[in-house]
Amino acid sequence: MKKQLPKISTASKALGKSLLLAQSVLDQAKKYSTLPFTQAHIIRPRVDEKYYSWTHYGIFFPLLPEPHRYLNIMILIGTPGALAFDHDDIITGNPRKTATFFSSTAALEQALLKAYIIPEDTKINKDGALIELGQEISIQGTFPQIHINGHYDGFDFDFDIAITSHVSWFIKTPIYDHFSLLAKFKGFLNYQAERIESQGLCTYEYARAVGPHSITNKLIPDVYKLPLDFFTYQIININETTQLLLTKADIAGQTAAYTLHIRHLDEPAEIYTDVSFDIISHQVEDFVSPSGQKMRLPKYFSWIARNEAKQIILNIQAEIDCPFRYGHGRGYASSYIFTGHYFGNEVQGRGYIEYIDIENQQAFDDE
Repeated sequence: MKKQLPKISTASKALGKSLLLAQSVLDQAKKYSTLPFTQAHIIRPRVDEKYYSWTHYGIFFPLLPEPHRYLNIMILIGTPGALAFDHDDIITGNPRKTATFFSSTAALEQALLKAYIIPEDTKINKDGALIELGQEISIQGTFPQIHINGHYDGFDFDFDIAITSHVSWFIKTPIYDHFSLLAKFKGFLNYQAERIESQGLCTYEYARAVGPHSITNKLIPDVYKLPLDFFTYQIININETTQLLLTKADIAGQTAAYTLHIRHLDEPAEIYTDVSFDIISHQVEDFVSPSGQKMRLPKYFSWIARNEAKQIILNIQAEIDCPFRYGHGRGYASSYIFTGHYFGNEVQGRGYIEYIDIENQQAFDDE
């Protein structure tokens, strides 16, 4: 089935085109992705600001011991107004004063996806030194040292995280900043009376952006949202000192991001934009969200990345081997095994995947 784009309004199309044009002119992500991070002062929750209407905190562990394999901490403070990420079905109040939290591992039968009313259900310090959503997640401290602990559905985790200055910018503009910092973690997970110690590389991520909920406290119909219709973000720890970030995002069917970021503990970060992501085959059955939306998810896929000399530096083939968990925006998170080559050397291992593909729902009915 060839993808049919979701129905969007003329205003939504114009918004998408305007943002793509602005990005092509203003975005400095590529330049700053090879420089040390120096902007820790911008990492704030911005709950009461008028200019920035939403922020994102993310901490992702792509490689954990069995049976967990991965852990994601995905927090939105405010609501983006973007088709791929808005959780309209669980937001009951002012979207600007709502936080959402998504978390899962391969071991948990049910992922956590929950909305919180700000400030009644939260404790969020203005400087970001404490971000606490209900009883489920608490992030204490600021760059470069933080501590996190969480508890839900009989699952507990507790980690100290040391954040480095090796940064990958996904976008850097006057209206939207989004970056990931290479980080090291040490701590434990506790599930079904089994405590598992772990340490290694993770990511610490932050975004701030201007959005429609600076001016409206009502949810926006899908046809008027920013038409971000495809998004995949994947993390691979190649070894104990090197981490890869693979990203593809589309707005109204047009590429907005297509990158490979490479970060090392002991070398400057790198970015490559000659990248190809291909789905070899989808899962046999379509997945259906709690709100009834169908989505095709990958089973086998590949990534190829080339340097400026057109030499292949990364070529991997991957297979999803964990259940997809719903709640990363309107999409899913999971884990996969991969084999391939990285700068000419054979590699194999495990990766973490986020995947959202918004299609015209009528296309599923017409199959």
